[in-house]
Amino acid sequence: MAASRVIAITLRAAPSATFALLVVWLIVDVLSIPDSRRGFPLLGLVAAGVALLLLGANFQARSTRTFGLVCIGAAYLIAHAVVLGIDLVPALVFISVLIIQVELRVLAERFAPLYEADPGPDAQRRIRAALGRAVLRLTVAAVLSVFVPILAADLAVAGVVPVTSVPTAIALAAGLVAVVALLAVVPSLERRTA
Repeated sequence: MAASRVIAITLRAAPSATFALLVVWLIVDVLSIPDSRRGFPLLGLVAAGVALLLLGANFQARSTRTFGLVCIGAAYLIAHAVVLGIDLVPALVFISVLIIQVELRVLAERFAPLYEADPGPDAQRRIRAALGRAVLRLTVAAVLSVFVPILAADLAVAGVVPVTSVPTAIALAAGLVAVVALLAVVPSLERRTA
């Protein structure tokens, strides 16, 4: 019973902890902008994203939460594309953590109530197996979303893959979209089959 409660609490806390990490990361990046005229509007966009996410969480409004995450992502993109410059690895990690935050929220909404209900041992075993598969899939997709684009870029730069920069960029974007689709579609397909 205590283990089920700890798992439920951990599942409920994981999306908030991940979101806090993203917000702190973004605020540190925005505060590093030397020109406050450029940094202040971005801080406002971050604050709007946080407010929308909190409102969406309180009123169970998915569209509000989605718009809040879009504000957070847009603030990061604008800060780096316009002012700070884009560094590939941190940008991929930020995007991956943003996607992971959404998926952790889905996992929390799906599995935490099951653990809070304290099912019997047989049901707990099946729930743990399903949660383990979901976490493994999320971990693999997150790792691939960072390393596959980096590997593709390295191969293109090294001349191992003889392509121009436009096809390489398209391949990188397609790989990232495939990972996002994997993260978004597979859990909903599992829910339909269950």
